[in-house]
Amino acid sequence: MEFRRTARINAPLADVWALTDDLPAVAACIPGLHDLDMTGQRSFDCVVSQRVGSVKSNFKLRAVMADTEPLKRATIECAGRDPALGSNVKANLRFELAESGDGTEVDIAADFQVTGRIATFGHRIIAAKAEQVVMGALRNVDKLLAERRASTS
Repeated sequence: MEFRRTARINAPLADVWALTDDLPAVAACIPGLHDLDMTGQRSFDCVVSQRVGSVKSNFKLRAVMADTEPLKRATIECAGRDPALGSNVKANLRFELAESGDGTEVDIAADFQVTGRIATFGHRIIAAKAEQVVMGALRNVDKLLAERRASTS
């Protein structure tokens, strides 16, 4: 399943791009993410806990920033499993960045594949949850950058 959205971050493109070198800060912006373990400069393991319908999921994920073009594009690939639910998830998230006035426009293309018990909720519910998490993360990145700008002023 896929979704595409555009979001605005109220920070200069250079500030947004600088976060690609601070993955722990970015990871902290993802709703439900915990137990972060950096496995490399551009990779980490974590657990993402979310409620999907009436079921709480705890996906153990491995994420890698697989493809970047400085100041233009970042792609994150992740895959993982919730052993209790017997469910798997694989995701590819592509973020295209562009200056937009005094901020940054982010075009998001996300492709998610879900199997197992969690998939029984249907694509629409799962896609809505995936979009909710991604857009929540972008709102949190916007807040993080605003706090960083305020602390240096």
